[in-house]
Amino acid sequence: MSYIEWNDSFSIDNAEIDAQHQQWIAIHNTLHGILLEGDVVSLQQAAINTLQEMQAYIRKHFAFEEAYMARIGFPEIREHWRLHKDFDTRVYGYLRDAQKGELPVLNSELVKILRNWLVHHILFEDMKFSQNRR
Repeated sequence: MSYIEWNDSFSIDNAEIDAQHQQWIAIHNTLHGILLEGDVVSLQQAAINTLQEMQAYIRKHFAFEEAYMARIGFPEIREHWRLHKDFDTRVYGYLRDAQKGELPVLNSELVKILRNWLVHHILFEDMKFSQNRR
C-alpha cells in the first residue's frame, strides 16, 4: 500500500475544502509512515497522537463541509452527514483501542480502511457537491 498523493482528480473546485482534503491526506500519510518505520513502543504513542489529530480534524473539516453544503442547498446533506458521523465514530473507536494499549489497531488494515474511506469519500461523495458538478 502506498501513500496517497494529491492530484487534480481530488479537487472539488473549492479552495478551502481542497486544502482541508490535502490536510486529511497528510494526516493519513503520517500514520502510514509511522506504520512503516516505527518500533512497537513508538507505534502505540504515535497511533494515539495521530488518531487524536484525526479526531480533532474530523470535527473541524466536517463542520466546515456541512456548513458549506447547507449554504449551497445540497439536497443529500442528511445522507452525507451520516457518512461523516459514521466515520467519526469509527475513528473514535480506533483511538479508544489505541489508548487502551490494544496495538493491533495500528496495522496495515487500519491504514487501508482509512485510505479507502478518504479516497472514496473525496472522489465520490464530496464530488456530489463539487462546484463543477452542479
